[in-house]
Amino acid sequence: MGVIDPAALAEKLRPPRPLQRLGDALVAPPLPGSTTAWIAACPIDARSIEACVAWAWSTGASRVAYGGPPGNYLVSGCDVDDLERLDALARAGFVEHGRHVDLEVRTDVASVVNSRVLRTPASSVDAVIAFTRAQFGEGWAFEADRAASHGGLFHAVDGDGRIVGVAAHSGNLAHRGTFGPVGVVDAARGGGLGRALSSCVFADLHARGFATATVPWVEEATVPFYASFVRVLQRTERISLRRSRQ
Repeated sequence: MGVIDPAALAEKLRPPRPLQRLGDALVAPPLPGSTTAWIAACPIDARSIEACVAWAWSTGASRVAYGGPPGNYLVSGCDVDDLERLDALARAGFVEHGRHVDLEVRTDVASVVNSRVLRTPASSVDAVIAFTRAQFGEGWAFEADRAASHGGLFHAVDGDGRIVGVAAHSGNLAHRGTFGPVGVVDAARGGGLGRALSSCVFADLHARGFATATVPWVEEATVPFYASFVRVLQRTERISLRRSRQ
């Protein structure tokens, strides 16, 4: 499993939905409504990997993914330069499912003033979480819920006061300054709400003393969106890997 930051390990093992220890590995069963189990961290020897896979099948999963799980992860996937790990996973039957990047960015961005973007008050948290679950899935809802416990949840409304977007920080790896998730419903896109939500989150992280932040799970096509208003310091390309049950 390698050396894990003690603060990160403590967070990963705390409820809700803590990771589970399996020898020197950390694993997670499928999210509600899913059949994908997750290897969050694992030594790269064949015996450890196969033990994680066997555990995944014991949960009823039909797939097991390396990296994740959404909402409570240590890494979002395998670093493209980690050839030894990639080779070990390939020999264990894992195949590439997709690629994305993790961005390290500066947080000193001016908050975009928009009356439709709000820091979510305690009285609205349940409604925002329900919106996030319905629009973006259980993993995002779980992370947004954890973000709310750190005061890091924001949302956007339309002219009638209906929730149309969400953004958060500190839902995962809170001690490192982690951004996300952020999303706006299709009908409300194109008006700058995504940038307004994101800038509020970055500004809030900056106010809390985080000069930089990690933006994980970014699709390549979305990188220009962030680069248009924050300074990207580093990008790490990661590979999503999965193995299906035969």
